[in-house]
Amino acid sequence: MENRDTVDFGSAGSVLRRSGRPRTATDYVSAALRRSILNGELAGGTRLSLADLAATFDVSTTPVREALRELSFEGLVHIDSYRGGTVNAVTRSEVEEIIRIRQVLEPMAVGEAVAGMTPEILAGAEAVLARMEAADTWDGWVQGNRAFHQKLYEAASSRRLIALIKGLQDTTVVFMSSTLMRSPDLRGTATRDHLAMVEAARTGDADRLIEITLRHLAIPIST
Repeated sequence: MENRDTVDFGSAGSVLRRSGRPRTATDYVSAALRRSILNGELAGGTRLSLADLAATFDVSTTPVREALRELSFEGLVHIDSYRGGTVNAVTRSEVEEIIRIRQVLEPMAVGEAVAGMTPEILAGAEAVLARMEAADTWDGWVQGNRAFHQKLYEAASSRRLIALIKGLQDTTVVFMSSTLMRSPDLRGTATRDHLAMVEAARTGDADRLIEITLRHLAIPIST
């Protein structure tokens, strides 16, 4: 395998960044693709060929197929049978529709989360925020953002409701990552909201947490 830090990705004209190989070939491929998608190096709509990716990473098509399946569960990739997949792309109007739906569902989840909040979950959320602040890559911050919201909702009692919210969040993650990357000031706004969310959850102020959440959801379409 080549020792370069970056590899040209065929006709897509993008760059996939290599790093130290994780435990499995699937982990290796999925980590590199995830990083390139969330950093905007593989734009929405980019075709991901099984054969091209296998050649790029010097692996068989089996771990590539497994990596694409993993990324599809995260909302990053739409897979098709045998040939590979496409980096997920949603339009602004689709994102606006999803946000409106989330603004209906998430107040319900917030109420449940506040009622079931524990010191352990709050400590976990704060630990995620600390890692996000220390992240030196954009994809690290984006993944931390998802982990933070999922951590807070661990306290909610309705698993089906939280699964619905996670699915909607995953559908728009590429759009949101691109928007926040183009407007760095929004990252500071999001961070302030996160800190305020933790404080509202700590004090059991469901109304305040709902208010912040509704405002926070609109960040990706506020530009």
